[in-house]
Amino acid sequence: MGWLITLALTALSFGFLYFSKQCSRQALEICAAALLIGIAGYAWQGSPEMEGNPVSRAIPR
Repeated sequence: MGWLITLALTALSFGFLYFSKQCSRQALEICAAALLIGIAGYAWQGSPEMEGNPVSRAIPR
């Protein structure tokens, strides 16, 4: 489910920029590169398939 949300938000972001006609082609390419780097970072660090398991740290005395 995490991937679906990530891809949907990326598509919405890029689609908004593309259809607003406010950005040049170079700006769109830079934005697309930034979005792809963000997706790569999510895949690398996010571990979207793992379940959440919050654990409290033991405080040393």
